[in-house]
Amino acid sequence: MSATKLAQLGEFGFLARFLPRLPRGRGVLIGAGDDCALVQMDSRRVLVTTDALVEDVHFEKQWMSPYQLGRKAYLVSASDIAAMGGRPRFAVVSAGVPPDYPSRDLDALHRGLAAAARETGAQLVGGNLSRADALFLSVALVGEAPAQPIERRGAKPGDLLFVTGRLGEAALGLRQLRRDPGARGAAVRRFREPVPRLRAGAVLAKNHIASAMIDVSDGLFQDLGHLCRASGVGARIELSSLPRSAQVRAASETLALAGGEDYELLCAVPPRRLARLQRLRPTMGCPITRIGEVTPLADGVRVVDARGASVALRQGGFDHFAARRR
Repeated sequence: MSATKLAQLGEFGFLARFLPRLPRGRGVLIGAGDDCALVQMDSRRVLVTTDALVEDVHFEKQWMSPYQLGRKAYLVSASDIAAMGGRPRFAVVSAGVPPDYPSRDLDALHRGLAAAARETGAQLVGGNLSRADALFLSVALVGEAPAQPIERRGAKPGDLLFVTGRLGEAALGLRQLRRDPGARGAAVRRFREPVPRLRAGAVLAKNHIASAMIDVSDGLFQDLGHLCRASGVGARIELSSLPRSAQVRAASETLALAGGEDYELLCAVPPRRLARLQRLRPTMGCPITRIGEVTPLADGVRVVDARGASVALRQGGFDHFAARRR
């Protein structure tokens, strides 16, 4: 019998097999399968995460400058720290670079990485450079953990679902760049320059507002599924409640659900904590919108329209091995 290929298994099918094999050793407080690992190092608890941008998978060279690419590579990793309510502190980067890549562009990549790190209170402290057939950047981050990091598990039926910022703009920007690599505007800026919601994540964690949280990187519907599986619950999303720009609404009814690259925070909030959330909204640095509620596991994950009818999705989100690129 032939071996199952990753294209058949899919990214998340493989991870469902692989992650349970990882040992949960001494000092591992939150292991693989969340936005970050949480580990104990002597008297300190730290968050650890990594993410990568790969040419012709996440981007094409003509879509952004090397400086912008360096910034984005850092910021998408910082979003994982935000999803646990933490604060980035130290970063290392592994870069794979074709031999004919201009050295001035490599300098610009470094400047973008270092600048983005400084802006979030972190330092770029080292890394590795390797020859590669296509350009890639992999950023690993160590973060300061809050007293109670917010995990993906913890949501309960009856909790309300909230999302920060707006959805779908980065996916719209990607569409525009595919049609015209020189495209400009708000949606393209959102694709090139994600905003990790570090302040919002910290407020939600410090004040014990959210029962579960995840950052939205692969599409709201797909990432909501990850949160629901970790928590053992279902969910109902109200399509009409999703925070979207007029541009996104005009482009596609479901772009905000399955587009990906939003890097907003999706969280579950118990009703008894709503007053606290309302009081602290002005300190979060971005809007936060109620979009649905957590339901029993048997209900599954559903999206409903204004009449309460289920909305079918042609695509649930991004999977590295089920699609060539975003």
